[in-house]
Amino acid sequence: MSRKIFYSGLVQLEKSVPTNLQAFADYDADGVELFLDGPQWNNKQAGFSSVKEHLNQYPFTYSVHGPMFDLNLASENAAVRQTSLNELKQAIEIAADIQAHHVIIDPGVCLYRIFDKHKAQMRAIEAIMELQQHAKKYGQPIAIENTGHNGTELFDQEAFCNLLDHFPDNDMLGLVLDTGHAHLNHWNIPEVIHNAKDHLLAIHLNDNDAVTDNHLAIGDGTIDWKPVFQALQHVPDKCRFILEYNMIMPYRKLREGRELLREYV
Repeated sequence: MSRKIFYSGLVQLEKSVPTNLQAFADYDADGVELFLDGPQWNNKQAGFSSVKEHLNQYPFTYSVHGPMFDLNLASENAAVRQTSLNELKQAIEIAADIQAHHVIIDPGVCLYRIFDKHKAQMRAIEAIMELQQHAKKYGQPIAIENTGHNGTELFDQEAFCNLLDHFPDNDMLGLVLDTGHAHLNHWNIPEVIHNAKDHLLAIHLNDNDAVTDNHLAIGDGTIDWKPVFQALQHVPDKCRFILEYNMIMPYRKLREGRELLREYV
């Protein structure tokens, strides 16, 4: 049986969730990753209540991308850290309600070089430990994403692959590799897939020019996809492949990406 290909709600994010769901169905999505950012999610409980009926109208498997814009679990500002934590807890609760495959957790970034990156890393890990305990209450898996570039990233390639070593157990916890973020940080993407594959709950597939995090379609940037496709062939079935393209990408590019993955993976 072919692996399910998910479409991320980052595409056309300014459109309503029902509009995107219908478009994703029209363009052959197998699953959908809800992206809990934008005005429609300012009040998450109200936003979820208004779309839950629509979610049930489609045969999709769902995952959830926790909010990330203007949030930072590793912030130097305690209020920002607490708000980020609270928002992600709500995302976990929403995901559990729809039996989501996973929730994406952005560990945050270290925005300014004057601050201690090690302390930022420890803040992120401590926050994710708290989120993991919250996730356990709901039986909802969460996945830590590789984020940041140009020195703001908290974890390099090796640290990301070994990130779960910081946790007493891996219950309800995994990793998600974003190929575009990895490319910006000059990671060896096939090597990361090989080393982290047993912990990967998802892979965000997107491209860029190695300068800007612009979430291009597969093949529209400078990633060498042939070895990436080869590595993807050996990823366990529990790992979801998610096309996470930018906010102005035409829907047809999602179908083209799905067809590429069907052909080469």
